[in-house]
Amino acid sequence: MVKIKISYETPQELEKIVTQLKPLGVSIRYPKTEKGTYKRVYIIIK
Repeated sequence: MVKIKISYETPQELEKIVTQLKPLGVSIRYPKTEKGTYKRVYIIIK
C-alpha cells in the first residue's frame, strides 16, 4: 500500500492526477478542514 499526499489549487489539477493513477486502483480521502490557498487530498494505492 502506498499513501500519497497531494496539494492542488484547482479541481482540474486533481482530475489530471486521478486520471493518471486510476488504473492502479486508487482510493481518495479528503481532509475534514480546508484552510489556505492550497487544497489537500490523500490518495491510497492498494
